[in-house]
Amino acid sequence: MEEQSVLDYLKERLSLRRLFHPVESDQDSVVPAEPVVEGEPASTLVTFDSITRFPWRSLIAVVLAFSAQMQLEPPAQNWIIGVGLYAAAAAILAWALWMKEWGTFKRQELVETRIGLTIRVIPLFIFIPLIFASFLTFSENRFTVVNVSLWLATLAAGLWTFLEPKPREPMKIAGVFRRWFFKGDRFNTWKLMVLGVFILSAFFHFYQLNQIPLNMTSDHTEKLLDINGVLQGQTQIFFSNNGGREPIQFYMAALFIKLFNTGLTFFTLKLTMAVAFMLSLIYVYRLGKELGTPWTGLFFMALLGFSSWANIISRVGLRLVLAPVFIAPVLFYLFRGLRTSQRNDFILAGILTGLGLLGYSAFRVMPLVVLVGVLIFMAYHKFRKVNRNTWLGLGLLALFALVMVLPLLRFAVDYPTVIGFRTITRMTSAERQLPGAVIQVFLNNFWNAAVMPFWKDGSTWVISVPNRPALDLVSAGLYFLGLVLMIFRWLKARRWQDLFLLVMIPILMMPSILALAFPEENPSLSRAGGALIPIFLICAMTLETLLTALWKQSKQVVTKVCVVLLGVGLLAISAAQNFNIALVQYPDQYKRSTWNTTQMGEVAKDFVAHGGTPYNVWVVGVPYWVDTRLVAISAGYVGMDYAIWPQDIEAGTSKISGPKLFIVKADDTVGMNTLQQVYPQGAAILNTSEVQGQEFFAYVVPGN
Repeated sequence: MEEQSVLDYLKERLSLRRLFHPVESDQDSVVPAEPVVEGEPASTLVTFDSITRFPWRSLIAVVLAFSAQMQLEPPAQNWIIGVGLYAAAAAILAWALWMKEWGTFKRQELVETRIGLTIRVIPLFIFIPLIFASFLTFSENRFTVVNVSLWLATLAAGLWTFLEPKPREPMKIAGVFRRWFFKGDRFNTWKLMVLGVFILSAFFHFYQLNQIPLNMTSDHTEKLLDINGVLQGQTQIFFSNNGGREPIQFYMAALFIKLFNTGLTFFTLKLTMAVAFMLSLIYVYRLGKELGTPWTGLFFMALLGFSSWANIISRVGLRLVLAPVFIAPVLFYLFRGLRTSQRNDFILAGILTGLGLLGYSAFRVMPLVVLVGVLIFMAYHKFRKVNRNTWLGLGLLALFALVMVLPLLRFAVDYPTVIGFRTITRMTSAERQLPGAVIQVFLNNFWNAAVMPFWKDGSTWVISVPNRPALDLVSAGLYFLGLVLMIFRWLKARRWQDLFLLVMIPILMMPSILALAFPEENPSLSRAGGALIPIFLICAMTLETLLTALWKQSKQVVTKVCVVLLGVGLLAISAAQNFNIALVQYPDQYKRSTWNTTQMGEVAKDFVAHGGTPYNVWVVGVPYWVDTRLVAISAGYVGMDYAIWPQDIEAGTSKISGPKLFIVKADDTVGMNTLQQVYPQGAAILNTSEVQGQEFFAYVVPGN
């Protein structure tokens, strides 16, 4: 037999085929698929050289990673020691993986089936013209009864044409409840555990929601004014003021106001986004199960549910959290569709992709993520004939995404500069000159975003606790170890899901990275919010494989109890630190950075309750002080503006009858002197504040 040359060996090892697909010699590192019983966690650990060997390397790597992150935590933030410890953790973990000490997941095998090509012809001839009719009717940036009806009819016709029927037995609500909580005649404790984690996550997101954060910003003013416009019949598709905003949050808030009478308030904004995030946790759990085990899904839901990053961008009441909210279900249906070749999964992924594009602009990179994922999947399977109709699945996904995004697409055609205004001004010199060479700024932004989970999350106090790591200590350590695990596992077994997760993170961070004209806005927890999903999924995978490895090595009850305590302890530490960040540090620094318009609104509300009128309230203007519209909104009068300048007080108010209230900044001597001259009979009441410098006077003038 002819001996293989060194050159031939190198060609084989470095070939493009091996980039995505392992040769047979690599298959030993992959665990064969094991049956997973629905509702119960399953083990997917590889075999060890010796199951009696204590996994000390793995534990040392974990300790080093957590120690490294402790060095990067404020106030010290000693990056030299932190980087050194992380490098040591990576080396020890690589050693543990090489020795097969750390467990890995089973490979998700391709189901060798084709995507069905059968469609219903008659609905197809209805569906195609409806697409064009819907597009044409979405004119003048308005939702109307006609175009919305056509839009829904288009979706219905598309589903009628392409959806594969899945017969299901009719089930009553009581039956659904029993099926979910019971397995046969026994109570399903696993489902109870999942529900417990969901409820605990809900506590983190609804705890003192009305108070944290307390005061609104001018951006919230614009949101509430737009929602008020929707309630008054101004049903816009794209809200072009204040840089431009997609519509979902406004209509969701209007629905909450109609159904639950929450009012045009800051609380409504926060409540809608908190509810949207909690609903997405259902798909977070399912995505974790799809790529790992039920334990992966549980840890994924817990770590993301506790996360201060997700909590803050949800609590701030803007539409920022809608990116990860839609990314989780899109990825679930995409991964499952690629694995099982089920046409309906691609259709659902497409519908949710289109809806996501109506949610938040950072989601606009998601179609690229989907395309990259499909290309990696196809390359991994060597574009085999049986998989080639995966392109059909991608086509269906794109088609239904197009249907759902028709309103925004029409607006983009009619007003291309408006819909791209914020993106263009951030990426180019349209608003201000780039601060340096494009490549240099891009690479610097890329680095700052990449290290954001471990180092600094930016300086935007509205959506973060500035200049601290985006992740808590436990999540950051797990994420770093998970990156090493993913890279090692992909190099060893070429698992396409690992490569996709790794590539996905920088793509989802691009909305933040591409702030080339405003590099001070990068990193941004909001624009990079989509990366929450793959980052915490990697954290969950790391925790699951670590605990599984330790559990398999444990032969006595005491050691198994220790493994359980380790898992619970890590989650508890993560939860405690995230609680402190999101619900103690964040509201404190937020309150110190915003003006106390809520307090001023309460004073105005009290004035009206004691016989005054909301039309006799004014805020005496001072440059760079409060947004006077916010005072009116906080008092319950959306659409009013209480602003008045000192020089306009006499002419603008003296002829108005009834008692009057003027809110004056404590150090505004010009405003106070003017009021005392015009209304000497008035009385000034000092309102103190917890934050120094936010004191103000309520100058009350009795009625004529």
